[in-house]
Amino acid sequence: MNAAALVRSFVAAAALTGAAAQAQPATTTAATTNVGPGRIVCKASGPCSLEIGSPVSLRYKIDVSALQAADKERLTQRCTAKATPCVATVTGTETKTDVKAISIRFYN
Repeated sequence: MNAAALVRSFVAAAALTGAAAQAQPATTTAATTNVGPGRIVCKASGPCSLEIGSPVSLRYKIDVSALQAADKERLTQRCTAKATPCVATVTGTETKTDVKAISIRFYN
């Protein structure tokens, strides 16, 4: 199964199980939030964005400054608009405009 088919099947499964319920951030503690799973895309000259739903119903800007170097590199090198889509869940602190990522879990 190629990556595009994997993303399509993942999105279809999310829709069948209630995309609205899965798209809501789940608070793990008072300070951290899990956002996703969804498709994450990073731009070379800008921030990363996490898109949830098909069609996209929620979009978060992701601040990757607190991530480990290996995760930052994977995002900027492999999760671009021209590359294979990355599916991930981001854990971090949510602000009014974005989520400051402290860890990321990739599904592909």
